[in-house]
Amino acid sequence: MMKKLILTLGIVLVLVNVAILFLDDDGRVGRTNFIHKWEQVTAQDVKETLSVPGVLTSAKEVPVYLESESGSVSEMLVEPGETVEEGADLFTYQVADYAKTYRELTATITLLDQQVLAVEQAISEAGESDFAAATFSEDVNVPETIDESENEEDTDAATEALQQATEEQTTQLQEQYRISLEKELAEKNAELTAAEEQLAGLEETGEYVTVSSPAAGTIKSIDEAGNKPVITLQSSELVITGELNEAERKQVQNAMTIEAKLDDGPALEGEITELAEQPTTSTGKESIYKFEASYLAEDEQADKLLAGYHLDTDILLAYASQAPAVKPAQVEDNQVWKMANGQLFTTNVDIGAQNDKQAAITSGLEAGAFIPANQDDYYQNEPFVTPWKAQEMNWSTWSDSFTSYEFLLGLLDH
Repeated sequence: MMKKLILTLGIVLVLVNVAILFLDDDGRVGRTNFIHKWEQVTAQDVKETLSVPGVLTSAKEVPVYLESESGSVSEMLVEPGETVEEGADLFTYQVADYAKTYRELTATITLLDQQVLAVEQAISEAGESDFAAATFSEDVNVPETIDESENEEDTDAATEALQQATEEQTTQLQEQYRISLEKELAEKNAELTAAEEQLAGLEETGEYVTVSSPAAGTIKSIDEAGNKPVITLQSSELVITGELNEAERKQVQNAMTIEAKLDDGPALEGEITELAEQPTTSTGKESIYKFEASYLAEDEQADKLLAGYHLDTDILLAYASQAPAVKPAQVEDNQVWKMANGQLFTTNVDIGAQNDKQAAITSGLEAGAFIPANQDDYYQNEPFVTPWKAQEMNWSTWSDSFTSYEFLLGLLDH
């Protein structure tokens, strides 16, 4: 009889407690959160990317002209579809006026000499740090403010991280500028060499000039009927092209970094060089915009690439270096549950770069903080307890930290 009475009273007590908690809309009854699994926030590099299909295409079509008043084609030295190297002979023409052609070639050589010197000077100056800083200071994207921090060390760390990011961005811009200058210098030297060879041929024959290819590529078309251009080359230099819908176009900016990957080939890194402002196609529901990206590849990589190859292309929208990172599911309404001093409470956070697996926290949560692995809706701003993991306890010292009474209370609490 006594056992039945105790059991009945126990059931009633449990039901009363459940009812009290259920009806306690004002939160006057304290609750204890049970955290099954928790984890520590770590600093990570977080990339936010936009994945779009891309294809390798010829960087440009290069026309080779012959003005009708300059002369007429006497011999064609290539055929459509033929692959030629830069500087290869394309055709020979008979000049209409030796003196005029001589003056034009001489003037072209003089102009190209000056342009080569100017580019070489620009490359030399780009190597000087003061010049580089002055050149790129306006291009560097620096946040206007740094969030105030309650901890002076956090402020110093944020300042140092900002300074490092600025220096890295300046270095990257300087390197891009240097590469573009070296490319321009190579093009000018190639034009200069071609003009000098044409002048040498004219002086030797007295009436014939041989035109060489200004770039490596494939002969797309030949027209000897007096129309312009005589030859059209498809450059062997390849670029990555792709398309963006309206939503994607709003996210992408010129000069953004890209990474493209062939199914069985190398990964290519580069940047967006052209971004359309007008749609190529537009329907009642959607507009499509084209983009073009250059890339750098080693000679061994370049030999494996051909126009028409398709790639998976990732456009880098945002990047956070060694930022406190959590799972996107652990953030709800810009809040994260945080564990500290035996309490569980919500903290407001700002999110930077994020992807399917990571969300970089720009403010409100620091690396090293402890948070629940799962952000359950029923958590309260109250104390928390975690499962008792006997295998992780140091049994040799537990008695120094807990009295038998406290230990028993802890087990009952769990």
